[in-house]
Parts: sequence; structure tokens; C-alpha cells
Amino acid sequence: MEEALNSYGSAIRWGAFQKAWDFQTDKQKRAPDFKALKNIKVTGYDSVFRKVQNEGTIVLQTVEIRYIDNERLVEKSLTDEQKWHFDVEKKQWLLDSSFPKFE
Repeated sequence: MEEALNSYGSAIRWGAFQKAWDFQTDKQKRAPDFKALKNIKVTGYDSVFRKVQNEGTIVLQTVEIRYIDNERLVEKSLTDEQKWHFDVEKKQWLLDSSFPKFE
């Protein structure tokens, strides 16, 4: 679990948004505009809450993400409410919640 959450956080932190998208459970969801995300520079990614449920197979996590849109040069922040589950068949942690919305 720690490895998956840290890998996802690192992908967001370093702007590897397509790699972060790979953690999504439902690939049928509309993918973010990766070209537009090239203007986003993440300046902070901090977990502020984490709760493990259902005998360790579900994790709820709240993350504060700070970022700069290079077109506006103003730092903004967003709260990302994440729900993760462990897929027994795939033997990996997957993200059920939506991709962060950088506006």
C-alpha cells in the first residue's frame, strides 16, 4: 500500500500525470488533458489524512496539492479526496476516485 501511494504521489509531484493516470481503476473515465497539464508545476503534495478500512483492502486518503499554472504564475492549492482499493486478481492498489482537477 505504502509503495503504491508513494509512487502515485511521486508521479503527481514530478508532473508525470500519465503515469499517475495508470493507477485509475476505471480507464473508461475521461482522461485529463495531458497537454494542458504540461503547464502545471506541482510545488507540494502532502497527505493530511489516511484511514485504512475493510481489513486493509480500502484506504481513504486526503491530500493537499499545491501547484503553479505556468500561464498564470499564481500558486493554488486543491484538496484531493482519494479512495484506494486492493485488487486481489491484479495484486495491486488502484485509485477509485477522480483524478485531481487542476483549475
